[in-house]
Amino acid sequence: MDQSLNQEVPEMAQINFGWNQSRRRQTRRRRRLERLETLELDLPDDGEHKFQRMPCLAHTLQLTLKDAMKHPNAELLISRARKLVHAVRKSSVANEAMIKMCGKTLVRDCTTRWNSTFDMLRRLLEVRTELNQVLEELGMDTLLTSDWTKLENLVKLLEPFAIHTDQLQSDSQSLSQVVPCLLNLEAHLLSTTAAGKPLIQVLLKSLRERFAAILSPDSPQFDAIPAAACLLDPSVSLILQTPDMVALRRAAQSLVQNLAAQYNPATASQAHVIATETANSPATVLQKFRFLASRMEVNESLSNQAETNSLLTEMKRYLKDVTHGVFNEAPLQFWKSREAVYPKLAPVALDLVSAPASQAFVERIFSVCGLLSSGLRNRTTTCLEQRVFLKINKKLLLD
Repeated sequence: MDQSLNQEVPEMAQINFGWNQSRRRQTRRRRRLERLETLELDLPDDGEHKFQRMPCLAHTLQLTLKDAMKHPNAELLISRARKLVHAVRKSSVANEAMIKMCGKTLVRDCTTRWNSTFDMLRRLLEVRTELNQVLEELGMDTLLTSDWTKLENLVKLLEPFAIHTDQLQSDSQSLSQVVPCLLNLEAHLLSTTAAGKPLIQVLLKSLRERFAAILSPDSPQFDAIPAAACLLDPSVSLILQTPDMVALRRAAQSLVQNLAAQYNPATASQAHVIATETANSPATVLQKFRFLASRMEVNESLSNQAETNSLLTEMKRYLKDVTHGVFNEAPLQFWKSREAVYPKLAPVALDLVSAPASQAFVERIFSVCGLLSSGLRNRTTTCLEQRVFLKINKKLLLD
């Protein structure tokens, strides 16, 4: 008896040790996330141009969906669907019958995997007929007819969110696509029928509140960079030409003009030289030739006005070309081939349209690095950079 107890004690101690290790890892991960959410970057501020942090747009979209999933109607329906999936996946007989009948099995959702709940609900609808037949043969309960109808409406409601989530988390998606995606989701919610109206209202409210810094120029946290990127992308620029987008378009144009002024080093250097010469000129010259000095000031103001007018002329010409033209080339190719036509707008556009839509792809690279350097593959002789490169580009290498 004592010997059996001595054998069980190390096993229990090992289980408790593993459980404590897991709890400590979760606590450290939660604290790191809390520090990142409250992180304030110490960036330079010259009083005129302030740097501010832009959250990951794909993450923010998922937070919007989580707000909606907390609604009682959606939460109850998803809970019933999840129980059904768990019961079928737990039964090996039901799993084999599903695979034999339709070649598919049910999909479980994961709280940390985007679109997994949508994939679970969509798979249920795909195999609904075969699933009900298997459940009837095994004497297992299925969903009510009303639940299946609600499930269809919920999948139709969430499908555009799943599509745009996949688009925004891609490494090839430009920042210019953010505003069109958000406006498309807003239009989708406004055009949806009255079925599930409370859930639609929750989604619409959360979407507008969480993305007010991108869609609402009146917001204190408003950042015009995504709107400016949309304006300078010829494939989606027309979205900001509608009458209801006047405020957003003006904010984007104002930012583009400010950036274009900063991107013109020749004008800035000339202004610096003129200011230096004016400061070093003797006051007696201005006193003796005050009429000439006033004329020089007028010429200088006209020169600065001409610089501004040329920038506005480029902007008007670009908007006119976009309105009346059809462009099949990528935004980067468009601006590279027209640097001579738009010498002031092109540098700004190349920077804005080349920015990624979200930080999701970068985070996936960090996750891959963590898995490859976790101590489980110490015998691998190649360096971490090469292994990550092969992992990320696996599809390209196989093709």
